[in-house]
Amino acid sequence: MSHDTGRVCGCAVFHRPAPLELHAHHIHPIYLGGDPRGETVWLCPTAHTNVHELLRLMIRDGGLSWTAAGDLYDQSVSRHAYYLASKAYLLHLAG
Repeated sequence: MSHDTGRVCGCAVFHRPAPLELHAHHIHPIYLGGDPRGETVWLCPTAHTNVHELLRLMIRDGGLSWTAAGDLYDQSVSRHAYYLASKAYLLHLAG
């Protein structure tokens, strides 16, 4: 996993407490055929995990609405995590 200091998490400009590290997340995940040199964004570990979990559920269930995503987590899921998962899901379908 890549991490870098001085970067800002894509899910929020201000974290409290600040994440100890950020992960490079591939917009089109490598395990779904994405290019390892493809576009990446920096995410805190929580948002990174949420994106992959939401994407897994989208693939399993054939999509997932914003409301359903929040219900699954019984809390608000970051809009950015949901957006990234949705984008990856559409790339996966375009295959």
